[in-house]
Amino acid sequence: MNNQVVFFLLLSMFLSCSNDDVVEPEEMPELETIDIPESTVNYNSNDNWVFHPNKTTILPNFKLDIAVIDKDLEVEQIIPITNNSVTNTGIDVFFVHPTVLTQNAKPENIDIEDQIDFQIAGTVLAQGGLLAKYGRMFAPKYRQSTGKTYQSNVDKEEQANIIATSYSDVKAAFLHYLDHYNNGNKIILAGHSQGSYLLSLLLRDVFDNDENLRSQLVTAALGGMRFIFADNGQYKGGFYENIPLCTTTDQCGCINTWASFDEDRSLASVNYAMPQFNPYLINSGLVYRAYNENEDWLVQDFSYYGENPSELINYITPDASYNFSPGNNFIAFNGLYTARFKREDRERVALSIDHKPQIDDDRPNELLDEKNTFNYPVWGYHVKDYHIYLWALMEQIDAKIQGCSN
Repeated sequence: MNNQVVFFLLLSMFLSCSNDDVVEPEEMPELETIDIPESTVNYNSNDNWVFHPNKTTILPNFKLDIAVIDKDLEVEQIIPITNNSVTNTGIDVFFVHPTVLTQNAKPENIDIEDQIDFQIAGTVLAQGGLLAKYGRMFAPKYRQSTGKTYQSNVDKEEQANIIATSYSDVKAAFLHYLDHYNNGNKIILAGHSQGSYLLSLLLRDVFDNDENLRSQLVTAALGGMRFIFADNGQYKGGFYENIPLCTTTDQCGCINTWASFDEDRSLASVNYAMPQFNPYLINSGLVYRAYNENEDWLVQDFSYYGENPSELINYITPDASYNFSPGNNFIAFNGLYTARFKREDRERVALSIDHKPQIDDDRPNELLDEKNTFNYPVWGYHVKDYHIYLWALMEQIDAKIQGCSN
């Protein structure tokens, strides 16, 4: 059969096909993305910082020594803590506060001028003030998202845009610090709750693919953040591509994350209302990849408190409510609780706390009241995360600084 005959046979077959036989390529689904906005907040102005080395605040003169209170409510020991909040030690602390709002009518951002400054400052002091031990404290204000933003019934695109607005402020504040003040210093990132979630996005967006910046990171302390995920059996490659969970106390360039729950309760399952599960934030590059519920696992700190219960060292709380040690802003209850790393399954993991007072122990159990709060069934001892774990965090930071200061 010659080539001309073959050509006409093929042409005949083609012309005999009806339009119904033609297979059109499937349309690719439109990717759910948002545009990350540019912040409109001016971080050249000290008005937009809670604490800043160049801003006159209470922090530089705030006494950080910790009075350890025994079972008879006597001062057992004073732990001296140097306040370096305006001293360039070669290490800087960038702290992002949690949700501190009176507004919560709907999912939205609250303008900075509509927030209560002294409540935010008090929260930062109570949670992160002791981190001023390590160096200058940079704590930005930002357009907070209301608590309702993080509820499961909120439209995902709406939620993503609100969170992205808050994140744009935190990113702008950090880049302002990086450009004008860092000068190669080591960095401690720290936050709680909403602050931790916003820092988690900053880690992915700014640190994850920047080897030089990752080398400056002492640790990222993401208090109250339950859902850091990774490949099953691994400690990176999920939420982030290159930044791992800290798996030893002296490891640098990693994440410390914890969320505190009572030993007697079963842990809640994955809360898909959180930002790391929002497809718009994932597809817009603020999370490395989506969570795979069949193959990933959730990870939290396990190197300081292991699987077996051990004495919780120095539960730290402000003394303002007690006056157990006049002249000291912070007190600690040593050995009032036990703590352990608790894993119930691949997705349910937490820092598990049990009240274990000594005989005739008069020290108050601050965690008891938390069981009566609205958020306790889902969030556990969330408000007290830093009180519970701050001493453990500081001991780990001490070890990290010795190992990664060069």
